[in-house]
Amino acid sequence: MATPVETSQMIRFALHTLAADNAHHSFEHVCRHVAKRRITSNILPATGPVSAGGDQGRDFETFRTYLAGELPFALAFLALASTDVVVFACTIQRDGLRAKFEGDITSICTQGTHVDRIYIFAIENVPTRLRHDLQAWAGQRYDVAVDIVDGTALAEWLAEPELYWIAQQYLHLPAELAPPTDYPDPGSQLPDWYVELRGFWQHPDSRPLNLGDLFDLRHGLRHAIPPGPARADLPGWLTLMTRLAERTPDDEARLHAVYEIAVAHSRGTADLRPAEPLIRRFFDDIHHSDDPTLLFNASLLIQFCTIAAANGHTDIPLAEVLDWTAPLRHHVDRLLEQEWGPNTRAGLLKVAAHLALHIDYTDGEMRSGATLEDVDHLYDDLIQAMEHGTLQTHLQTAPVLDLDAGMRHLLTLVELLPEAPTYPIDVFGTVVDLLTPTLRDHPLYRQVCDGLDRAVAAQEGEAAVGDRCRQRAEALSDAGRLLDALREFHQSKINWFHGDTLFGTLLAMSSIVDIYSTLGMYLAAKKYALAMAALARSSADADDRKLVPIALFSAANMDHLAGAWISSAKLATIASQAHFAWAPDPGNLERHAYITDAIKYQGFTTVIAEQTRPEFLPIIHDIQRDSVFDGFTHTRDTPASGTPRSEQEWTDWLSDKAGAPFSDVGPRRTVAFHALGVRWTVHGLNEQDTVLAVEDFTSTLQILLVEFASLDPVLVTQDVDIEIRTYPPVRRPTETYRTRVEGDRRLWLLFLPVHPPSDNQVHDGVLHLAFQVLLGNSLLDQQSFGRLMDQAAGNGLFSNLEIGRHYRELALFRAEPVPPLTGPRHRPLTNTEHPNPRAGAPHLQPRTGPGPGYSTDKAHAILAERYEVLPIAIRHTIPALVADPRVRDLFRQLREEGWKDWHLLNVVTNLTVNHRLALRHGPITADRAHQMIRLFHDEALRDEQPDAPRISPDRITRNVMDDGILLVATSSLHRWELTLHHATTNPTIVMRLLAERYGFWTDDIPHADPFTDLLTNA
Repeated sequence: MATPVETSQMIRFALHTLAADNAHHSFEHVCRHVAKRRITSNILPATGPVSAGGDQGRDFETFRTYLAGELPFALAFLALASTDVVVFACTIQRDGLRAKFEGDITSICTQGTHVDRIYIFAIENVPTRLRHDLQAWAGQRYDVAVDIVDGTALAEWLAEPELYWIAQQYLHLPAELAPPTDYPDPGSQLPDWYVELRGFWQHPDSRPLNLGDLFDLRHGLRHAIPPGPARADLPGWLTLMTRLAERTPDDEARLHAVYEIAVAHSRGTADLRPAEPLIRRFFDDIHHSDDPTLLFNASLLIQFCTIAAANGHTDIPLAEVLDWTAPLRHHVDRLLEQEWGPNTRAGLLKVAAHLALHIDYTDGEMRSGATLEDVDHLYDDLIQAMEHGTLQTHLQTAPVLDLDAGMRHLLTLVELLPEAPTYPIDVFGTVVDLLTPTLRDHPLYRQVCDGLDRAVAAQEGEAAVGDRCRQRAEALSDAGRLLDALREFHQSKINWFHGDTLFGTLLAMSSIVDIYSTLGMYLAAKKYALAMAALARSSADADDRKLVPIALFSAANMDHLAGAWISSAKLATIASQAHFAWAPDPGNLERHAYITDAIKYQGFTTVIAEQTRPEFLPIIHDIQRDSVFDGFTHTRDTPASGTPRSEQEWTDWLSDKAGAPFSDVGPRRTVAFHALGVRWTVHGLNEQDTVLAVEDFTSTLQILLVEFASLDPVLVTQDVDIEIRTYPPVRRPTETYRTRVEGDRRLWLLFLPVHPPSDNQVHDGVLHLAFQVLLGNSLLDQQSFGRLMDQAAGNGLFSNLEIGRHYRELALFRAEPVPPLTGPRHRPLTNTEHPNPRAGAPHLQPRTGPGPGYSTDKAHAILAERYEVLPIAIRHTIPALVADPRVRDLFRQLREEGWKDWHLLNVVTNLTVNHRLALRHGPITADRAHQMIRLFHDEALRDEQPDAPRISPDRITRNVMDDGILLVATSSLHRWELTLHHATTNPTIVMRLLAERYGFWTDDIPHADPFTDLLTNA
C-alpha cells in the first residue's frame, strides 16, 4: 500500500498531465469538489464559455444561504457554509503566473457583485514570495483577500481518504492507491441523549427563554466544550445561549446564561471577545443578587477573565477585571451580616472565602500567548488530577488577596457544616485542595482541614477522609514540604484504618517509610516498614499479602542505610522468603523493582566486604544462602576489574546521611544520625536484647525529633551520646537515666527493660526516657516544653509513635542472643576525619531566626531595665576601674570586639555584688543557693556608697571578663522562658545560641554613656 507521500506524488504527476492535455474543465471539477469539502459548502458553478468570459473570471462562487441564521447547528451542508462572498478561479497555466493571477483578480473585482475573498487554484507550485506579493497587491488595489492553493497543496488534499475519490474520478487514478478509511465517523461517537437534545434545539420553532431552557441548553453546551466530536456544535449552543441571555425577562436566568457563555468561550474557543458586552453587564447586575450559586459563579468568572486577559484572549483590560473583586467582596460581606438558613449561609461563606483567596496579580507578571490547544491540555491534566486524587499538585505557592480573611471564612464554614449536613462540600474541598501549598502555613489551616475531614467523614465515611489526607500529603510532598506531608500521611493512615479496607493504611505507611528515609531517620522508617509487613500479613484481605515482601525489603534497606549491613542481609533474606510466598509471579524478578533495589544494596555489602573486610564474607554468604541473593552476591572466581577502593574511599563514596558500613559488628552496636543541629549517637552491647532496645529507642527518638522539627524545641547544638543498657523486669535500677557533660558532648546512660513495660510502668519505657533526653537537651523551661508537647500531641504525635505492636514483637524474627561478628577484632568501616553519617537532611536543620518568645520590643524593654538597674550598685566602682589604664584599654578593646555597654556593666556588677556578698556572708555554697539569690538581688539594687567595698582593678582581666559574660548569658535565660535543665551544660554553647536567636551580641538601645566618655579614644 502506498504511503500518503507516495500517493500525493502520483496525484501531483496526474495534475501535470491535465496541464499537458489542456484539460481545464477536469481541473475545474477537481477544484470545485475540493473547495466544497475543505473551504465552503455553498458553492454555485459559473456558466458560460470560459474563453468568451461568460463567467466574468469566476469559475465558481458561493451563494447566499439563510439557514445558518435560522438553524444554530452547522450540520452537514451548514458545517462549511460561508456567509462571505467567495469566488474561485482555476488555472492550468504554467508560465507567467503573476500576470495571469492579476488578470483574473482584476476581472473578478471589476465585474459582477462585491467579493470578500478570492481562492485561486493553480496546477503549478507558487513561490511564497509571489503569494505574499499578490495578497498585498490585491488588498491594496481591490480591498479583497486572496488565497492560493497550488499543485502541491491540492495534491496533499486529494491524498486524504475522504477526498481521494475526486482524484480517482477526474484524474483516473487506480482504486488500489486509495488510502485506508478506517477513521471513525465523528457522529457515531456522540451519545444518544446528546443527538436527541441537539435535534430538538435545531428546530426553528425552539426558542429558549426561561431557567428550565437554560439548564437544558447547559447540558448540551458543556458537553460540546471539551475536544471531541461535539465541539463542532459549540457555536450553535453558544448562539442559543446568547439568544436566551439577550431575550429572557428572568434576571436569574440571564446571569446563569452569561456565566455559561463566558466559560464556554474561555474553555472551548480561547476567545472571550464575543461575550465581553454580556460579561460587563453581568458584573453590573450581580450586586442585586443574593443567590450563593450566582455569586460563586461571579467569583469564578473573575478568575476566567483574569486568565483570559493574561493570555490575550479578551480586550477587557486586566485592571478592569481585577477591579470587579472588591465591590463583590463588599456585597457578600453585607449579605453575611443578615440572617440566613445554614445552607445559604454556608454558600455565602464559600463565596467570601473564594473571593479572598483569589491569586493576587497586583505586582506579578502575567504570562501570555496560550492557545486553545494549551487550554485543552491544561484542563485535561486538571481532570486527570481530580480523577487520580492529585489535584493539590496543580498550584504552587502563590500570594492571595486576603489570606487571613479567607481562612477565617473557611473556619466559620467548617464550624457551620454540622448544622448543614446536606450542604455539598465537594467544591469547597476542591478550593482547599488546590490552594494547599499556599494555605498550609496559616495558623488556621489545621482547624480548617480537620473540620472539612469531619464533614467528609459524616457524608462519605472515614476512608474518604483518608483519601483527602493522602491527596494533601502528596501535594505537600511534591512541593518539597516533607514534614507537612508526613503529618498528612500519618492522619491518612489513621482514617484508612477506620475505613472498610486496610489497603489505604498500608499505602500511607509505605509513604511514611519513604519520607522518614529521605529525612535520614532510618530506624523510624524501619519501624514503619516492619509494622506495615505485620499489618499486611494479618489483613483479612489476602491480596494485601503481596505487600509483605515489599515492606520487609524496605526494612532491610533501612538497616543498610543506617549502616547495619549484617542485620540488613539477614532481614533481606527473610524478605526474599516472603517474596516467594506471597508475591505474584515471584520467579520473574524483573517484574518486581524492589528486588532490583535489594540486590543493589546486598551487592554493595559483598563488594565492599571483599575489598575491606574479606573475613566477613563467609558469614555474609552463609546468611544469603538459598535466598534470592544467592548467585548475585557470591564470591567471584576472578577478581573484580579496576583498582579496589580503600576504607576511606568507600566511606567517602557513601551519601552524607548514610551510617558507617558494618556498624553492627564488634562488641557494640552503634546508630548515629544528624537532626536539629545535633549529632546523635545511640549505642549498646551487641547482643539481641540490647540491640532491640537500641533500635526501639532510636526509632522513637527519631519520630519525636521529626515532629519537633516544625515546633522549635530550642535544642542545644552539641553532640549527644546515649548508651542503652537493659535490665530484666525484676531488677529495675533506682535511676533509669543519668547524664553528664564530657567536653562538647552530653552523655546519657539509659536503662530500659528487656520486655516492654506494662501500662503502670510507663516511666520505665522508651517514650518517657526519650522525652527526658529531649527535655535535657532543650533550653525551654518546663512550662514552655509542656506547651510544646501539648502542641505535638494535638498534631497526632502519640498515634505516630504507636503503630499497634511493640517494636520487639515487630523486629524479633528468630532468637539469636549473640549476633555474628561481635568479637573485639571485628570493626565497622571508619573514617576518623569525616565520620559517617556526615550531615542531616535539609528539612531537619536547626532553626534559625528569632527564638520562641523573642521580640524586638521585649528585648528593648529588657535592655532599658538593664541600663537603669545595673549602674546602681557600681556608681563609684566604674570611675575607679576605668581610671586604671589597663582596665580602660581592656574595656576599649572589648567594645571594639562588639561588647555593648550593658555587657560590661553586667559583668562588673556581678563581680562587685558577689565580692560584697562573700565579704558579708562568707563563701557561696550550694546549700545556700536559694538564700544567696535573694541576697544578690537585694545587693544589686542597693545604691553604692562611696565607702562600699569595691573590686580591685587587678581583678579585671580578659579571662575574668570572658568568664563573666558566659555567666551573664546563662543568667539571662529566664528572661526568655529558657533554662538549663542540667548545670553541666557548656555555657559557651548557650551563649552562641542566645547570640544567634536572641540578639545577645547585637541588641542595644540608645542610652547615656555609663563610662562618662572615659573610654572614648582621644
